[in-house]
Amino acid sequence: MIKKLSVVAVFLFLLVAGLPLAAQEWAGRGRLQGEIKDEKGQPIEGAKLTFRKGSERVDPAVSGPAPVFTNAKGKWAIGGLAGGQWGVLIQKDGYVDSEGLLKANEFGPAQPAIITLREIPKEVIQAAATSSLVNTALNAGDELFNGGKYAQARAEYEKAVDKVEEGVRPAVYFRIAKTYIQEKHFAQAVKPLEAATAIDSKNPEMLQFLASSYYSTDQVEKAIETLKKVLEIKGEDPAVMKLLVDFLVDAGHEEEAKVYLAKLPQGTAIDPASLLNIGIRQFNEGKVAEAYQAFERVVQENPTMGDAYYYRGLSALGLSKIDQAKADFKKLLEIDPNNSHAAEAKDFLKSL
Repeated sequence: MIKKLSVVAVFLFLLVAGLPLAAQEWAGRGRLQGEIKDEKGQPIEGAKLTFRKGSERVDPAVSGPAPVFTNAKGKWAIGGLAGGQWGVLIQKDGYVDSEGLLKANEFGPAQPAIITLREIPKEVIQAAATSSLVNTALNAGDELFNGGKYAQARAEYEKAVDKVEEGVRPAVYFRIAKTYIQEKHFAQAVKPLEAATAIDSKNPEMLQFLASSYYSTDQVEKAIETLKKVLEIKGEDPAVMKLLVDFLVDAGHEEEAKVYLAKLPQGTAIDPASLLNIGIRQFNEGKVAEAYQAFERVVQENPTMGDAYYYRGLSALGLSKIDQAKADFKKLLEIDPNNSHAAEAKDFLKSL
């Protein structure tokens, strides 16, 4: 029994003893040493050197000897290395990382390796710190915006807007404007949108937001001018032309609105109020047939709109379409008996 136990113990010892040998193939009797200085020739203390056997690109995750650090005189040394090529990674805060190869000799003295580290320019460090702060602010702002906390989001964006590169600045101004728009503070949204489009004048989305903000603050002519710029960029976009028609009609530019109206695809729905205003202007100018067509379109697209029947009835009278006029006045009274034009419609019906 004693002999059997001894054999087992020896076997286990050999197994355990063999593990480090397998895990430390880099181990040997070689030694490396050296000195690290800055560009002025001054020693660098606390530089970290990581070694990996035969590797030009040092991966700290790979097994190898523990890192060593330079002393107050910038010197370092490491022993217990297998002979051959060793990759070394040298790192020190404020300096550019350095990588290279050193050769360890198990049967001869190690020649000191004199290495110079290049200091990272202060402006680069400052730029990196600023970039980190900017990204933190933007990410925090986006999270707050998505959570509906628009004022807090805006405060974060405003921290970043003057620090980002000019090419990125329009996007930050746009974020700020959107916080105001979500709060329905359209007047406040105008300034950041103007700042954004002053830098990026070809961004149709920002221009369209600016046009809508102008319109919401009764700057209709500016809204029209801005939407036209959007069309120059996007081409004859139906959604933009529809909006432009509304703006033009509201500004009393019905004739110009008709130009864009004619370019819209067949079946495109238009704000009935805009179409009515176009028709009314045409009727007042004596263009009764054209007015009738405008009112006809409103009726077709809005069959429950009482005003559309009233105005089509008026233009039908002007074209001597008596039966059509009577039908329209009756339809108005049927679907909207309390309409502001109901009394007039009844008078017309009595006289026809």
